[in-house]
Amino acid sequence: MSDSLPQYLDSLPGERRSLFESLVAAVSARIEDAPRIHAFLFVPQRPHPHFEDSDAAFWEAVTQMMLAEPAGADELPVAWIGYHVANRFTNSRQAQGFLVTDRRLIVQDQVSGLFGASLPRQHPLFVGPSGVAASAAEITKSATAAYDWDFAGKLVDEATAQHLTTVLAETLTAVLETLSRLGQAREAVAAPKAADLSGRLRDLNLASVGKSPDDPKHAKHFAKLAKKLPVDPGERILVTFTDATLMGAYGLMLTDRGVRSRDLGEAPVFTPRERIDTAAIRVDPDNTHRLLLGAGEAHDVATSLSETQMRAVGTLVAEWAAGEITE
Repeated sequence: MSDSLPQYLDSLPGERRSLFESLVAAVSARIEDAPRIHAFLFVPQRPHPHFEDSDAAFWEAVTQMMLAEPAGADELPVAWIGYHVANRFTNSRQAQGFLVTDRRLIVQDQVSGLFGASLPRQHPLFVGPSGVAASAAEITKSATAAYDWDFAGKLVDEATAQHLTTVLAETLTAVLETLSRLGQAREAVAAPKAADLSGRLRDLNLASVGKSPDDPKHAKHFAKLAKKLPVDPGERILVTFTDATLMGAYGLMLTDRGVRSRDLGEAPVFTPRERIDTAAIRVDPDNTHRLLLGAGEAHDVATSLSETQMRAVGTLVAEWAAGEITE
């Protein structure tokens, strides 16, 4: 593996290095024109307004987010909009945020834990029939909709998060415009998404909070869950968004037959698949940890989930009920 970006670029063919220069120049010009120079924006070969070691910080993000699972041996890292957090499990620094390359947008918002590495999500770059700006907006929306800002702590407030979203859209626009001008943009009708349950959990940033009955580390939890939230004979649990206290297990469970849930101190409730109104699914405006699946169909979810994750659970249930997700 290369030790620096210059060393990495030197290993690439001349036409790839030329494309890199074009993309970086386009992004730099776009950001200057905005103008939205920000402490969280790192563009290679461009002075950073706050950090003298910005090139080293950028390469660290590339190493962790791109080179761990590269999209080809000659992928080009163009810009990183992000920050580092301290990983209390590994006692190391971990890059988070949005890394833009010539082929994809890589998103990392979780830290690796005791049970393995937290893998980033990937959004392939494309130019759809509505043009560059609309495609950049669609990719940005898909990437930020389920982004979990919790690990950023006090670094990123709501206004800053919105600002970073705007910068990301502008960066993607510059990259897609350049790729289109040079005839290297990938055309697509829409960004692909996973069709299987495990893949969709990852897409929606729910893999770290969803519990699978097949995961040995959750065996004790599911034993507790069976006492408080039992299923019918032959019914299969697909994934749960549950937790446990001294009063027992509680939260939401998705099975092959519908949605089950239980709030602490309450009796379990069940909504069969055919009663789920996919158009009406939403988070209860009066209770941020309750999901409404239709008229009279309310389900409580573990309080450990964030508001963003709650909306993502609603999306997952709607797609499953509509038959868009395979088990």
